[in-house]
Amino acid sequence: MLFIGCNMKIVISCHMDTVYRDPFAKVIDGWLVGACDNVASILAVSQIIAKPGLYLELTEDEELHMDGARCVARKHKPEDSFVIIQDVTVRGKGWNKINFTIENWYGIQDKHIRSALKGFNYRMIKDGSESEAWLYKEMGFACLEIDVPVMGGLHSLDSRARIEDILVVGKALDRLIDYLSDKERSNLSDIYKVE
Repeated sequence: MLFIGCNMKIVISCHMDTVYRDPFAKVIDGWLVGACDNVASILAVSQIIAKPGLYLELTEDEELHMDGARCVARKHKPEDSFVIIQDVTVRGKGWNKINFTIENWYGIQDKHIRSALKGFNYRMIKDGSESEAWLYKEMGFACLEIDVPVMGGLHSLDSRARIEDILVVGKALDRLIDYLSDKERSNLSDIYKVE
């Protein structure tokens, strides 16, 4: 189905982890230490919370059934929405200069991601680990996932994320939203072109 002439609304989907009974995190020497999944992402998103036209959706149940993401998907329409999933990923070796990853993108060509994020230090991982992005893709949404790198295990109360990375992710989200908000879905990917 192709819809022409309507710009997309940008939806940020960020889960609040529920595997902990008492999630916490604190800042120590430039690092967020504690339940970084998904506190680091919530902190990144908080930097743009007042951005006009932003649809921010904090979800739950990401670890089991993704019921929160399902609720978001029912609330928005795939034909006029672009979903940016905010999550964390395991920090890779040698990623000292990498501030975030872009993973699990669908319905958007790489060139658009690179144009939007020119000047940022990030890594693109086409098929990242299972996340809410998989569900949004399955339900027909154009989407991508932006992840804060974390050390020490994702579901650990001793994980660590650099404050620098969290701040940069907030700026990258702002840039992505500005880039995508005046686009039409049909202009982002050949998947939606009329033959």
